[in-house]
Amino acid sequence: MSGTRRLLMAGAALAAPGLAWSAAIAAGPAVPQMAAGLLECRGDFATGYGFGSSRKVRCEYRPSMGVNHYYAGTMERVGLDFGISDQASMLWAVIATSAAVEPGALAGKYVGISTGFALGPGFSANMLASDDATRQVTLQPLSVSSDSGLSLSIAGATLTLEPSTANPRQPAQ
Repeated sequence: MSGTRRLLMAGAALAAPGLAWSAAIAAGPAVPQMAAGLLECRGDFATGYGFGSSRKVRCEYRPSMGVNHYYAGTMERVGLDFGISDQASMLWAVIATSAAVEPGALAGKYVGISTGFALGPGFSANMLASDDATRQVTLQPLSVSSDSGLSLSIAGATLTLEPSTANPRQPAQ
């Protein structure tokens, strides 16, 4: 099993309480929430100069039912953010009112905090929530990422997603 896969599996185990917490918070008395799939985002090479960084991301939503959706966007950090990092892989559970999530439903802005450390291989945790509390679809507030490079970050984070037709696993043309 690769080191990245082990980090993501360990992160998923650590994120399980966050999933339960987010489902409990998001579930109102009239609208039950359920896990609808997984969103995996891969970020480009990034350099943090001390007060923040920005990296392009390409994401694939793998629903529990239906076909995959693709997104492109930006992950921005503001705060303590030093170093360089290679392609990051971030994984979130998607929480929705139904298992059937429409294409483009994850588009929007997510805000929160991000913290991480890499000395060669490393990891980070991202606690993000939609900036629109009325949405029917949200990301699990806690995700764990695998990363490689030499970096340290404790920062406010914003993830902005837009629908895309490009599969992030295929090379850009």
